[in-house]
Amino acid sequence: MVAYTLATVLDAQTEKTIAQVTEQARDLFGSELVSITLYGSAAGEDFVPGRSDLNFAFVFEHIEVKHLQRLQEPLQRWHALGVATPLLLDRRSLDRGRDVFPMEFHDIQAQHRTLYGEAVFAGLVIDRRHLRYQAEHEVRGKLLRLRALYAEVGADRKRLEALLLDSVKTFLIVMRNYLRVRHADGATRYLAVLDQFEQHFHEAFPTIRQLARIRLGLDAWSGDITPIVESYLGEVERLVDFVDRIAPESGAPAA
Repeated sequence: MVAYTLATVLDAQTEKTIAQVTEQARDLFGSELVSITLYGSAAGEDFVPGRSDLNFAFVFEHIEVKHLQRLQEPLQRWHALGVATPLLLDRRSLDRGRDVFPMEFHDIQAQHRTLYGEAVFAGLVIDRRHLRYQAEHEVRGKLLRLRALYAEVGADRKRLEALLLDSVKTFLIVMRNYLRVRHADGATRYLAVLDQFEQHFHEAFPTIRQLARIRLGLDAWSGDITPIVESYLGEVERLVDFVDRIAPESGAPAA
């Protein structure tokens, strides 16, 4: 079996899946593989067995078509185990993509486990100005998408619940990255991020908190969902307006 350092406590079945994927990826790619990294909630403290995906990043010296072809068959087995399609990178894209994907790379850097090979994410340097610009793009784009999808699925309770729980993760990630605009380090757990954001910027987001707790399995749905949607959209609009006023250099709200 593959040996790696335990960075967070997970259930036995999840650890078994992580080890299996790591070992199978090494068998598939051999020395062409620079590293395998586990990132996201499974490398932190917000992982919910049976609900959260397992996220892996495979880094190569150079990515070729043969690597993609080799993944076609095992991907189906991995998906059945709750594994998302791995993030595929080579050294060049890892270095050149820091200004384009600062949120994604910073999130991996802040919450990851190196399962095999080089710790490639540990030494990445992320410009906080790029974090600010991408975070604003993400929050504005997600709001537009959220409105459109609500118009499509609003009459279907189950689909609407899934939409709200999926989207709230994005807004929490945006909050986490806006905190990083102001500070080099910050919380990583979703509810801790929300606590820190509210305290630091003196803004309250109770419906985002409610949805985050449901997503984490701490609360359950109850009653009419329409007031939740109305309040949620209002909070997101307020978040968009608020982050738009944060100066990219200082992280402080502009007058």
